[in-house]
Amino acid sequence: MSRLLGYSLISGLLLSSAWPVNGITPLIFVSLIPLLFVEDIISNDNLGRKYLRLFFYSYITFITWNIATTWWIIYTTLPGAIFANVVNSSFYSIIFLLYSRIKRKIDFKAGTLFLITFWISFEKFHLNWDLSWPWLNLGNVFSERINWIQWYEYTGVFGGSLWVLCSNFLLFHHFKKYSTFKDPRRFYIRIIPRIILIFLPILISLIVRPNINLGEKFKVLITQPRIDPWDSKYGKSANNLDYFKIFKDLTYEELESNKYDFVIAPETYFSEGYGENVDYFQFTKLHDSLFNYLKMYENTNLISGIQFYKLYQNQIDKPTKSANFVRDKLWIDYFNSSINFSALKGFEYNHKSKLVVGSEFMPFKSFLEPIIGTVMIDLGGTTVSKGIQHESERKVFEHSNKNLKTIPIVCYETIYGEYVSNYVDLGANFITIITNDAWWLNTPGHRHLLSYARLRAIENRRYVIRSANSGVSAIINELGEYKNILPFDEKGIISGEVYTINKSTFYSRNGDYIARLCILLSILLLLLSFSKVKE
Repeated sequence: MSRLLGYSLISGLLLSSAWPVNGITPLIFVSLIPLLFVEDIISNDNLGRKYLRLFFYSYITFITWNIATTWWIIYTTLPGAIFANVVNSSFYSIIFLLYSRIKRKIDFKAGTLFLITFWISFEKFHLNWDLSWPWLNLGNVFSERINWIQWYEYTGVFGGSLWVLCSNFLLFHHFKKYSTFKDPRRFYIRIIPRIILIFLPILISLIVRPNINLGEKFKVLITQPRIDPWDSKYGKSANNLDYFKIFKDLTYEELESNKYDFVIAPETYFSEGYGENVDYFQFTKLHDSLFNYLKMYENTNLISGIQFYKLYQNQIDKPTKSANFVRDKLWIDYFNSSINFSALKGFEYNHKSKLVVGSEFMPFKSFLEPIIGTVMIDLGGTTVSKGIQHESERKVFEHSNKNLKTIPIVCYETIYGEYVSNYVDLGANFITIITNDAWWLNTPGHRHLLSYARLRAIENRRYVIRSANSGVSAIINELGEYKNILPFDEKGIISGEVYTINKSTFYSRNGDYIARLCILLSILLLLLSFSKVKE
């Protein structure tokens, strides 16, 4: 038992130690090998309760990995952190149970293929259901090794997941045969081709440079106001006109001295109380203040985070899935939104569509709400579920008088590769990310999310402009390289030149095709395991 427990802990520690931003990335290529040995030992011993024991030991691996990499969630919610780590670890353990079953029912090769394809299938599923938490998808591990993964423009992060899983099995299969080598030197000689094969994608990435045609050059000004999120959301000490004054104080001198095409402010920057009524925003004091300020700089557009709400009156039945009941015949939807504002064309908006489980929306709301009510963690000015917009309603933000088109990605949406690429495919020639990572304080959480933005730049070959409330704000080029940054917890502005890129990548056109193929293969293998008995 102690040996199996040790192997399980080693796998968990290897996974954790490989993770960005300060991890030793090559460890990921051997991280699952100790756990694969645990499964092999349990499968071949004479003891009972094999599935229960495998679940226990694999759970040790995955709970270690989850806690060591995402412990910082406790700064927003302790119950949420416990739930995320406990449940997420269970899912990965179930994957290993199914792998063991396939291996026994069919054979080792089928089991290997199943674990690789089903793991990736689960990562894809984890992007699209109510308990979505794709933070630890294996392909994300290379976000700080951008020179290794320039081929992500063809595969997306699932190419990285496939690389990691295949590498672990390639080495595990060799280590498993160690006892059959009478001369240990032959063992080490034969491992060399496997290591070369594993590192071949890095060589390809370093040698084959992308052919990218840069388009129009333009200038951006990024704000980092460093507003205490707990004070602004709980203390209610400021209103949107106060936030406007802070914005004006940060940008006035720079806008007077230089011409900028875009000014960017972070997620939920204007988030007083319940927010602004989306249907009457043009009649508000905030709208007038922004209009009068931007009228001084008619060639400048503002992209900012804002909280909107929408009222539904004289409605007996619930008007939308996310609507919250106020009183008889009155419902309300809250939105974490982004606006594109200019003096020449007025404003347009989008609503955040990938919401944080537990803090922005209630999973399985129709089932849980009658049981636990509408209690939510207050991370956006409200204690109720927020609404989203349908895919068909998403808009590309266009500059008022130039051919500059961007997509407003809000915070957590950064993690969703295909979501971003589908958005880019609407015609965006650069990406804007607005975020508020201050909830996590100076922990790995905000550094992970910044690092993942580099993956989106590579996948879509687009410049990324990132405004974060407390940092890190940054300009990232199409290769995933930082061109300019403003460090965490510094109040201020940064500026820089950005280029449009109009050519779409293979990944932005085809999305998560690797995952879809894996889903098909894993289903076929699972069905085969129920119909075939190993001889």
